[in-house]
Amino acid sequence: MTVFERWSLVAAFGSLGVGVVGFVGLAWQLLMLARSTERDHERRRKQATMEFLADNMNQRKSLFDEGIPQERDQAAIAALISRSLSGDEQATKLVTSYLTTFNLLGAGTRLDAFDRQLIDEAWGGLIISVWDNYRPWAEAQRHEHSEPRLWRNLEWLAAHMTPRRLLPPVGGSGGLPPAGTPAG
Repeated sequence: MTVFERWSLVAAFGSLGVGVVGFVGLAWQLLMLARSTERDHERRRKQATMEFLADNMNQRKSLFDEGIPQERDQAAIAALISRSLSGDEQATKLVTSYLTTFNLLGAGTRLDAFDRQLIDEAWGGLIISVWDNYRPWAEAQRHEHSEPRLWRNLEWLAAHMTPRRLLPPVGGSGGLPPAGTPAG
C-alpha cells in the first residue's frame, strides 16, 4: 500500500467520522425540537383550558342569575329537572345551556385540546356533582330523542375526574366535611 493510498483511507475514514458526527448532531437537534414542540403544545393546551374555564365561570354566573341552582343543591336541581321534564321550556333551556358548556369541556378534553389534569384539579368535584345531579335529566333526553350519545362527553369527563370528598358511610349518619376542608 502506498503512502497516497494510506492517506486516501485516512481521508475517507475522516470524512465518514465527520458525517457520523454531523448526523448525530442533526438527530440531537431534531430530538430537542420535538421536546420543545411538545412542551409548547402542553403549555398552549393548559392555557386554552384556563381560558375556557374562565369563560365558563362567566357563563355559569349568568345562568345562576337566570335560575340554575348551585351544583350541590340536589333538592333545587331535582325541582328544576322535574319542571323541565313536565314541559317547562324555560327550565329545559336553562338545563340545556348549563350542561352544554360542560359537554363542550368534555369534548375538548377527549380530543386533547384541554388539559384533563388541570380540569380535574380545578373543577373535578364540581363536574362529578353536575353529572351526578343532572344524570336523570340527561338520560331522559337520551330516551326522548332516541340519541344515546347526548351528553356523553360530560359523562366521560365526570368518569375521569377524581372524587375528593368523603362519602357518608352506608346506613350511617356521617356527613361530608365542609367545603374547603381536606377530606383525609
